[in-house]
Amino acid sequence: MADAWVPKMQRWLQGHGGIIDIATLVEFGMPRRSAYRLTDSDDFELIMPGVLRSTHWPIGPTQLMTAACLRSRHAVISRVRAAREWKFRGLPADDGDVHALIPHGRHAELPGVIIHKCRRIDPVDVVQRGDGIRVTSPTRTMFDCADLLGVKRTGSIFEQLIDENKGTFATHASTLSRLGAPGRSGTRTMSAVIASRPTWRSAMQSELEVLVLREIERQLLPAPTTQLWFVLRNGDRVRLDFAWPALKVALEVDHPFWHAGIAECHRDKVRDRKMAAVGWQTLRVTDLDVSTGLPAAIADLAATIALR
Repeated sequence: MADAWVPKMQRWLQGHGGIIDIATLVEFGMPRRSAYRLTDSDDFELIMPGVLRSTHWPIGPTQLMTAACLRSRHAVISRVRAAREWKFRGLPADDGDVHALIPHGRHAELPGVIIHKCRRIDPVDVVQRGDGIRVTSPTRTMFDCADLLGVKRTGSIFEQLIDENKGTFATHASTLSRLGAPGRSGTRTMSAVIASRPTWRSAMQSELEVLVLREIERQLLPAPTTQLWFVLRNGDRVRLDFAWPALKVALEVDHPFWHAGIAECHRDKVRDRKMAAVGWQTLRVTDLDVSTGLPAAIADLAATIALR
């Protein structure tokens, strides 16, 4: 008959990427000496002091993140690794590195993990996941990565997080106020991003929209309303990427994923026709316009606005 701790251990391994610590095994009822002797078999190896990995599982970023959080209750996965966990868009190629924040005055031996010491990690900056991994919150992650990513990339991620309800403008601004300091990494970039963005503007849904808005601003066009909901005569609600309601001009950014098919193209034409029936003129730019001829496309928009 199997020991009572065996099914508990198996369930734990399933939920934690094949990683378990000695303290948990003892809590499950396994004698401490037996727990340490697991490494004598081919089924387990010591991945960090006091933390074991089942050799039936791969060793990768997930295993290192889990092991780090089990090894030290103060460790929080951070920087680009946390950004990947939150699925920030436009990140550099994955190098497999795992970064962790550790408060100053704390020490932890975390083999394979890049450790960053930090004077301030507030509870609001930490998200505890069900798989045992602790990661910095989306807004704290963005702040910590900002200087590495630069103003344009951070600005795009800023829009992404607002659109995905992973923090409001006020949340990100208050994080800068709380953590920012002259010379501190992230402060200058986040300050530039927040200073350049009106608080009233709705979030951009895609990277293409961010690029289009920058060109609109560069050509000094009137500021558009973004993500404007409009009700058609038949009661249908449509959302306009960019709109100038007083002039009844709309600009749509056609992402190839959402607008490439025949049905999608027909839907767009029907919508444009219904908008025209109530006096609106709708212009469209595609991903090809953005990559090869965006200034010319926005110049056409400028001419349309001038005529209106």
